[in-house]
Amino acid sequence: MDTTTGTEHLPDCWEDDERMGYLFSGFRENRQVNPRDWDNKMKFWSELILKYGKTQRTLLFSLEDLTQKFRRKGVVPQCIGAVMREMNRNGQMVRADDLEASTTWLSWGVNTFVRKPVRWTMASLFQQTNEPPVGNFVAVELLKEFGEAFLKRHHENVHCTSTDHVVDYSTFKQECVDLCQDDASFDLVLLHLQRTKQVLVTTDDNTKVIKFASKSQKAVSPVTSVELGTLRLKKTILSMQLTIERLSRVVEQEDKETRQQLRKGKKTSAKNALRRKKLAQKRLASDESTLDALQQLQERLESAESDKMVLEAYRSGSKALKKTFDDNGLSPETVDDAVSDVQEVMEMCNEIDDTMVRGNKSIDDTVSFGADIDLDLLESELESLISGDLDVSVTTTSSKSTEQSKSTAKDTSGSMLDLPEVPSASPAELDTSFKEDNTSGSMLDLPEVPSGSPAELDTSFKEDSMRKSMLAS
Repeated sequence: MDTTTGTEHLPDCWEDDERMGYLFSGFRENRQVNPRDWDNKMKFWSELILKYGKTQRTLLFSLEDLTQKFRRKGVVPQCIGAVMREMNRNGQMVRADDLEASTTWLSWGVNTFVRKPVRWTMASLFQQTNEPPVGNFVAVELLKEFGEAFLKRHHENVHCTSTDHVVDYSTFKQECVDLCQDDASFDLVLLHLQRTKQVLVTTDDNTKVIKFASKSQKAVSPVTSVELGTLRLKKTILSMQLTIERLSRVVEQEDKETRQQLRKGKKTSAKNALRRKKLAQKRLASDESTLDALQQLQERLESAESDKMVLEAYRSGSKALKKTFDDNGLSPETVDDAVSDVQEVMEMCNEIDDTMVRGNKSIDDTVSFGADIDLDLLESELESLISGDLDVSVTTTSSKSTEQSKSTAKDTSGSMLDLPEVPSASPAELDTSFKEDNTSGSMLDLPEVPSGSPAELDTSFKEDSMRKSMLAS
């Protein structure tokens, strides 16, 4: 909750003398004369009072206090009493005495808010009277707003839900000093939260203790002995930490004192300071050991919460898994039965296949026997037919290849020139003859020009090629 101080609550028209002169004047006794003017003026002052309480972090208002707080240039407003009466009548304010505890914190919630409701109190207060309000009044809107701020502040400081919801009254009050200025307002906020069952205020060894409801709880539960013991442990740890800090400062101070006395030549004083330092160091070591043990105990208490959560998770998970198995009929017995059924079905399938094979063979044998047919003779004849088909296929293929070759030769006749005859001499003889002719200055004799036509030469060449390929195959 944002809070400020000073004059931040004052409106912009506060420096307008004419406007403020009208607003500082009293109300007309009869609202019906000018209801709009009357309502606007009432709205201005009621909003200003609430804004003042928010910025000053207080819930309590009195006629005398508000009159002086809104003094302007030596003039006080004449309408504050009427504003407070109207705010009380419509439920914006309630007398502080009606919210105070009768005897204890525990009886306050019953006596004040059950047997005597707040709305009834506010409606009956100053009913049909124009007397100035006397005593302190509480702004209900601010009371609720401060209560929400208190809850938010507490939950921000919670690190372990099992141990941090019980706090010391003085410690929490110090934590909320920026939210609530005075002690009376602080207590009124706690009373409001107790009425709404968000907190429970009790005492332990004459010390006030506050327990807050967790975020998952609709109402705060009673304080247990374990929670009180945990709170005492926290307070002891805090006290030990403060003691250790103090002893550390003593050790430093006595060490400085020892050195100063030695520089002054006061050996006896230095010896006494050194003795005090040693005693403080000894106690410091003992307290640090104790603090370490207490902190380990606190950590173990806090870890118990996570252990509980893990255990609950195990239980919930096992129940959910078991329910899933039960809903789906899963168990070792049902799985074993299902596997056995599958094996039986597969064996049955194999038996059916074997029976079908044997039945087909028996049918074939019966048909063959009824027709007086020799099966061995059938197999022999089938083999011979297969061999004959292969021979016929090979012969047909060879014949087709020959005819195709001849057809190709005829189609391509006349497309190639007659080639010269192959020389009969060896390469070595030709080379020698070539060299001799070169020596004598004459050229080698060229072969004669073929006498046949190109078509005849082409046909002859292709026939020779065909014969060579057939011989090679």
